[in-house]
Amino acid sequence: TREFLMKDAYSFHLTVEDLKLTYEKMYQAYCRIFERCGLDYVVVEADSGPIGGESSHEFMVPTDAGEDTLVRCSCGYAANLEKATAATPKAQKQEQANPEELREVHTPGATTIDALTKLLNIAPERLIKTLVLIGDGKPLLALVRGDHGLNEAKLAHAAGVTDLEMADAQTVEKLSGAAVGFAGPVGLTDLTIIADTTVQTMANAAAGANKTDYHLLGVNIGRDFTPSTVADIRLAQPGDRCAKCDHELQFSKGVEIGHVFQLGTKYTEALGANVLDENGSSQPLIMGCYGIGLNRIMASAIETRSDENGIIWPMNIAPFQVILVQLGKSDLVLSTAQKLYEDLTARGCEVLWDDRPARPGVKFKDADLIGIPLRITIGEKSLANGNVELKARTEKDPQLLDPSAAVDAVAKIVQSELKGQT
Repeated sequence: TREFLMKDAYSFHLTVEDLKLTYEKMYQAYCRIFERCGLDYVVVEADSGPIGGESSHEFMVPTDAGEDTLVRCSCGYAANLEKATAATPKAQKQEQANPEELREVHTPGATTIDALTKLLNIAPERLIKTLVLIGDGKPLLALVRGDHGLNEAKLAHAAGVTDLEMADAQTVEKLSGAAVGFAGPVGLTDLTIIADTTVQTMANAAAGANKTDYHLLGVNIGRDFTPSTVADIRLAQPGDRCAKCDHELQFSKGVEIGHVFQLGTKYTEALGANVLDENGSSQPLIMGCYGIGLNRIMASAIETRSDENGIIWPMNIAPFQVILVQLGKSDLVLSTAQKLYEDLTARGCEVLWDDRPARPGVKFKDADLIGIPLRITIGEKSLANGNVELKARTEKDPQLLDPSAAVDAVAKIVQSELKGQT
């Protein structure tokens, strides 16, 4: 959908313990809401991003149409890609015990990982990728293994900055003394250097020489450079192992339908939103934040509950629970349809009555496309035997019932599904 409709809520607390209690209540309420909406959702650890806070969780619906990536493991671990962690590979102990001599090699035009691995005939995991960024206006270096991607959200946390962007070519050249693609950590002692935990396990690696068209071989952390910080700053990727159980991580797409945050005092301190505690001391309120994307619930339901004929709405969020398909305009058809509509409505069912002068095939196609869970067809042929047709959207064939039995059956199905999801 083009618009973004949001259910938003905030909570305010005197203590972190009280925030956590309310956070858990909202978390559980969200679970019940999404269950009632008929969604197969996953709760994942999430990065709070610019909103802030120490802890947050996203509610995701797995679907190939999703804009986010879910990282999960059979042990129950689940996180979005910005938050996901992976097991750090074992250190190259033997090579670390036998460090090679640092040496410079000519690498003309090798500004990418692919070009460098081909030229040097080494695997990308033997390379230290050096990225120059600007964090809150100050330059810093981020080091990741050559086959890994940088996770800017993790880097921002590790560097303690809120505004982070890649440095432009002019800045890179000014700081490193070399063109883009040839920067490295050796010799850049005046810059903040944040190395990924995997870089700490490397030995005798290759890295930029801070000299255009040159790289260094035999680079070893500790001897040739010392990072300011070592932290997990990389993106998890297919093939990684779980940090908790060492099983292989699984990756899939998903749509975010809800997010809850433990905000802390980020906003109340900025606004001076203070209150007196039980001891009469002034302190900033502690906040929680909770949001649901209303139209994303609808979009997720359609993406995950549909077939080649159209939508299959969950009962609780269907625009109608039953559709009456009227075939013909005889007195018997009209009176039966009218009574069915009245009886179903009286039983608490939401009914759409299709009395258009269209062909049966068109009406059936439209009913499937719209995806209303139950369909009752009223036609001359079945009424001649005192019956109407009842068909669930998910079933192939209808069943023949007399009108009163059809009302009972529909009411029972609707109430059962709604009750089962409360």
